[in-house]
Amino acid sequence: MSGQPVGADPPCTQCGSALRTNAPYCGACGATVTNRQPRQAVSFDTNTTTAARPFAQVNAPAVVAAGRGVRCCSVLLDVAITISPALPLTAAAAILSSAAVVYIVIPVAAVAVWLWMQIWQGFTGVTFGKAMLGLQLLRRADLSPPTFAACCLRSGILAGTAGLAALPVLTSSIPRDGLHDRLSGVTMIDVTLGANPLGNQQCTSLRATKNRGLNRVGSPLSMTSTGRHGCT
Repeated sequence: MSGQPVGADPPCTQCGSALRTNAPYCGACGATVTNRQPRQAVSFDTNTTTAARPFAQVNAPAVVAAGRGVRCCSVLLDVAITISPALPLTAAAAILSSAAVVYIVIPVAAVAVWLWMQIWQGFTGVTFGKAMLGLQLLRRADLSPPTFAACCLRSGILAGTAGLAALPVLTSSIPRDGLHDRLSGVTMIDVTLGANPLGNQQCTSLRATKNRGLNRVGSPLSMTSTGRHGCT
């Protein structure tokens, strides 16, 4: 291919300028890219930096494993939502002078919120924390939403090991799934930075995506004689 690097995008057919990877428009002349060859299906592995598992989307950015920092923040948000009924119920217990509210109603309310989040996560792959931070829990086998049973098993393993199952996530310098993820057959991905197998890329309210291509406008003017481009 006349010196074209393997896997690299071909130059623009209008002005011959080099194209950014997966760019929909030429940054020099603004022409729509129409000569890009369809890419092979992308794959990923959350436990290594190499491709290891098929991902059934063509001509799309790679799936990105969730990092430990954003995963920890997601867990804290979910915990906050789970125990959120405690404050108003404690106030109600003080007003009613009823210890039963503290010892019975509050635990039942917390379990109900937890159960609701597992059902939500089983069908969509997200909880409150994951939705706010752009994370998604998927089945490792086919990148489909996890089932309710898998979510309950994952949560039970994490609770039963007192959080020790998550040590691989916290101690690894690269994104890695925890023991509770692997035993329940799920994986955590970051759909703010990478592809979303279940839909379009997310741009969450608590995080900004690295892909700011939609905020960049290519100049409709061709390159000048000095070789400088128009402002983008």
